Amino acid sequence: MAFYTRFLPGAATKAARSEAVEDAANWQRPTSFFRPAPADYDLVAQLTYMSALATANVGREELFHKTAQLGYTTSGYFHRVHLVAQRLNYDYARACQIVADATESEVVKSLLLRFSSSLASGEAESVFLARETEIQIEHYSRKYERDLESLRKWTDAYVALMVSVTLVVVVSLVSMMIYSVGTIFIFGLAAVMIGIAAIGDWIIYRTAPVEPKTHRRAERSRTQSQMLRVARVLIPAAAVAGALAGLLSGIGAGLVAAGVFVAPVGFLAFLDDRRVDQQDRDVSTFLRALGSVVGAIGTTVTEGMERLNLRSLASLEQGVRRLHVRLRSGIRPDMCWDRFISETGSELVDRSVGTFWDTIKLGGDPDQIGYLSSLFAMKISLMRENRKLISQTFMYLIIPLHAVLVTILLFITEVMAIFATQLAGIQTSALTNTQSSQQAGVDVTNVLAFAAPNVAFIRGFALVVTLVLTVVDAWAPHATSGGHHHKFWIHLSLMMVLSGLGLLFIPQAVQALFHNIAGDLASAPVTPGPSQ
Repeated sequence: MAFYTRFLPGAATKAARSEAVEDAANWQRPTSFFRPAPADYDLVAQLTYMSALATANVGREELFHKTAQLGYTTSGYFHRVHLVAQRLNYDYARACQIVADATESEVVKSLLLRFSSSLASGEAESVFLARETEIQIEHYSRKYERDLESLRKWTDAYVALMVSVTLVVVVSLVSMMIYSVGTIFIFGLAAVMIGIAAIGDWIIYRTAPVEPKTHRRAERSRTQSQMLRVARVLIPAAAVAGALAGLLSGIGAGLVAAGVFVAPVGFLAFLDDRRVDQQDRDVSTFLRALGSVVGAIGTTVTEGMERLNLRSLASLEQGVRRLHVRLRSGIRPDMCWDRFISETGSELVDRSVGTFWDTIKLGGDPDQIGYLSSLFAMKISLMRENRKLISQTFMYLIIPLHAVLVTILLFITEVMAIFATQLAGIQTSALTNTQSSQQAGVDVTNVLAFAAPNVAFIRGFALVVTLVLTVVDAWAPHATSGGHHHKFWIHLSLMMVLSGLGLLFIPQAVQALFHNIAGDLASAPVTPGPSQ
């Protein structure tokens, strides 16, 4: 209410003020504790759409109204401008200034103030928006590069953090043999370890650039539909299979079984993510070529599509062929383009193609529209390639790192368990037969100087640490790469299988190793000393 009552003209009625405030309350705020909304990405897409729409010479009312209907996180600002102008009888230049004064985002505030000055000076909206779109794309690309550099530093720090946490846990376990530190200290250490690992994942999640990769339409691509159907079956089946295998053969077998069951879901998500990347790369070529052909020969989009060499579209070739057949069959064009976007499954295709078709059908300049929409798609695709370089390198590093950390943790745990068992036997023998122990040269005081650790507690603590490492090491590469949330299952599957194999085979390997060493010592010949 305070936003509108500060700037109301005297002729505005109370009913109009109430209705304006009620409508303006429905806008999305680009803030979140866990992760910020993609405000910069949405602003670039919004300006691209406005710039393309301005080439159709639409009125200011329609320009702001259609922009406010896009549903982006930045659409609320333009929705408020439209409400101030329509409900409170301000011109759009003054409305932009009023909304800018009440806006906290510095980027949006500066844009609205510049837009207000441009509208007041009489400059054409198409000229101002085209200039601002290119500036905002450059600004976003530079910010994206800074975020990637920060992400690279944090992934390196995450590796060092996980190594340090694991070493601290190992040292604390070894210290239990020297002095009884107590269960409260160990539980506190476990809580600290879990907190540090969670903070590391959260920092990577916050640092990674925020951009939706797959659209949220009800109709999805074929791969995404298959992935969702498989996920509904295999994820509950993984929980059941893991629980049964854990009860019958141990937790290690349960982790392996659960990891094998969820692997197909993650694999399908990985294939779909790669397919989306290819389509995002090729949609720029499609829009630029189609816009230039339609603008050069002055024909319709359907006829211009016949002049294209579809083999140059690579991953979009089959989709564009189906689109062309549907358009020539007389199906309503809006339905044809919506179906084409849905079949790709890509948010970038949704925004760029949506901008192209929405503004073309309103009479915009095809050549300029094709250039703007293809520029937006190309910039985003190129920046994602740079992000992929960091995420793939981090994934290739975190997988062997997880295997090494789990191996070290479980190896030390089993060595301690064997040592504790042998120590308990020696202490019992020494206390029951002190005289024979002294004749054999065993110093009872030195033997009793070591505390006998609780083997069950040590193994349980190591299991908890292993499970924590499994989850955090699976989430970190997923947060780095971004994309569909079901991609998390491929990382979790790899970590669960590695952890499960470690729990299954490392204890047996340690037992066999110490059994062989004990057998070699028992079978070794006794060399007589100088006194014999």
